[in-house]
Amino acid sequence: MQTLKLLETLDSISPFALQEKWDNSGLILGAFNREFSQIYLSLEATLENLEKMDSNSMLITHHPLIFSPLKQLDFTAYPAKLLELATKKNIQLIAMHTNFDKTHFGNSVVQKLGIKTYAQEDFAVRFLWEDSIESLAQCVKEKLAIPTLKFTQGNFKTPQRVALVTGSGGSFVRELKAMDCLITGDVKYHEAMEAQALGINIIDCGHYELECYFGEILSPILTNYGYKAIILPSQNPFSFI
Repeated sequence: MQTLKLLETLDSISPFALQEKWDNSGLILGAFNREFSQIYLSLEATLENLEKMDSNSMLITHHPLIFSPLKQLDFTAYPAKLLELATKKNIQLIAMHTNFDKTHFGNSVVQKLGIKTYAQEDFAVRFLWEDSIESLAQCVKEKLAIPTLKFTQGNFKTPQRVALVTGSGGSFVRELKAMDCLITGDVKYHEAMEAQALGINIIDCGHYELECYFGEILSPILTNYGYKAIILPSQNPFSFI
């Protein structure tokens, strides 16, 4: 299998041109004319997963291993330590980040919530909730199997005009209009305060909890294109007590 052909397939699934200007989706490590024998999928590249992978393979992740420009490669530090191992094993890396957010991630998570009617708007997926904010928080907690989540109480309109943004979406409090509730992750304290002032409810699920489904979403799509992929486990870097 050739890298360029796979990239063309991925581009037809979720165009890389849709990624944000600050993003780094696409080929992270490798070469367009290089061959690979096996595809792996994971939320992100980790040392444990790279060690498990066969040599001469391709790893497709949601989070790019190289995000900001690197001024040096210190092989004892992140991400250079992972890049060294990937290079030694001839493992190539592709990331599908903000482009995949805009085309697949949000609506896939909303479907997991059992929502039948929704609309995708760039990063946000919108739907109506015909009950209380507590019932919505409980639905999210149960359907996504989240042990704990946080929520704020703003207004109590019924129905709630809900927007879901996977990943870290606290800044959308001020960006999205016509919204009563925002479901997202990594909400900062002052973003929650701002939401309360605007009368907006927030449900903070955590970053990992909303995006751990990357491999599960992409794998059957790749199967339809004739590619077989192995999903590698991802793990939340945080532990809870």
